[in-house]
Amino acid sequence: MCLCMGVLGSGTAVFMALGIAVGIVGFVGASVNYPLYKRILQSGKDKYAGDIIRLASEIAGEE
Repeated sequence: MCLCMGVLGSGTAVFMALGIAVGIVGFVGASVNYPLYKRILQSGKDKYAGDIIRLASEIAGEE
């Protein structure tokens, strides 16, 4: 953003193009991050759910 607005660099077309390219890379990274996070979180929940329920039952004394 700073490259596009001329805060960093000289404000020429080259820096504007560089700023747009960096912004697009950041946008793609942010777009991919959330679905990837959700998939990893669900995988962890599926993997450990049985153990957590079993341990919680043991702690509560309900068998």
